[in-house]
Amino acid sequence: RAHDVPFMIEHGQRVCTLTFERMLQRPDKLYGAAIGSSYQGQGLILSKHFLPETNH
Repeated sequence: RAHDVPFMIEHGQRVCTLTFERMLQRPDKLYGAAIGSSYQGQGLILSKHFLPETNH
């Protein structure tokens, strides 16, 4: 974990691992617009940790 320490991610460096597991049964409610899910239909956006690009 880096707190105020400069570091660089190198090409090919693993930054996370995701594991998907099959559920035992279908959930009662599925994620999506029908239940008002917050991120439904949201496009790609950078994290708040990145400064917005400015046009000079």
